[in-house]
Amino acid sequence: MAVINESEELIRRIYQITNDYQKGFDIQISQLLILGLERFNLDIGILSKIEGNTYTVLNCVTPEEVDVNSGDTFDYDATYCEITCNTFGPVAIEHMGKNNQYASHPAYAAFGLEAYIGIPIFVDDELFGTLNFSSAKPYDRKFESTDIDALKLMASWVEVEMIRRKQEEQLQILNQKLKFQALNDPLTKIPNRRCMFKTLPSDIDRMKSSAGKGTLALVDIDHFKLVNDTHGHQVGDHVLVQIADALKDVVGSTEYLARFGGEEFVVWLPDREIGERNLVLKQVHECAREVKVEGKPITVSVGACHFAFDAVNEASGEKILDEFISLADECLYEAKSQGRNCIVAKEFGTVNVL
Repeated sequence: MAVINESEELIRRIYQITNDYQKGFDIQISQLLILGLERFNLDIGILSKIEGNTYTVLNCVTPEEVDVNSGDTFDYDATYCEITCNTFGPVAIEHMGKNNQYASHPAYAAFGLEAYIGIPIFVDDELFGTLNFSSAKPYDRKFESTDIDALKLMASWVEVEMIRRKQEEQLQILNQKLKFQALNDPLTKIPNRRCMFKTLPSDIDRMKSSAGKGTLALVDIDHFKLVNDTHGHQVGDHVLVQIADALKDVVGSTEYLARFGGEEFVVWLPDREIGERNLVLKQVHECAREVKVEGKPITVSVGACHFAFDAVNEASGEKILDEFISLADECLYEAKSQGRNCIVAKEFGTVNVL
């Protein structure tokens, strides 16, 4: 009955530790190591990670006189865990110095630990490391099957939790990837139309409250359909990427560049004097010439809407953005009607959207 009660108490305490996720994984592991030290009446508890021939201490609970800390590394071949991992299962040794098989192991010469009980940790069927407990003193009794069962129980939670954390990390990476794909153009890797309509309205609202000035420009690649028809869509895609890269070199980190669709890009220039904005537009126009198809430079047409919030504007950022785009599109149309390869920019002052 005492063994049953002891096992039930162990299960209860493991349950308490492993379900307290708010404390974080490292604290949970430390509490689990302390529980193991109490259960086995040993001094040193370690969760390790093994990569190649490097043994790394991830978490540990040790007496003050034992100089082992999280992050410490050792040669894997010179640790007791090399024995454990080669066994592919639990290892329990009461008196290493009197063990015919392992007394000559390099770990005994290096660390001099007499009592040891450890088990490999596997994550997705691959060796991760070990959970082990040890002491400089020989064990005062034989390790029993209940000790092995207790070790297996603790190790199983560590494995399950590590798999859960790995899956959670993979899910976060996937979510970040999906978010990037949702808000960025897959070809040019710059923000897409959807991202622009999520980002610029808030900047417009900010500028409304501070009487801000800025420019929204539409940049259209001239005769892009002819490039596709003559040279194929692969060349056309390459041109789009090169134009996007050239624009990124011109547009600063405090500004904004997006692919509006097809061969059109949006350039957003907030919080600059109009002379500086006109200079950037000139650079935007000229940088396209760096892109060539069969030796001939690509040109772009630019339609720009200069704006200034010098009076209270009650319209939403979304509506104002629509108006800016409409005004810039009018300028772009005029640039095309003038023969393309030019800039048409107009100052609209305070924009009232009803």
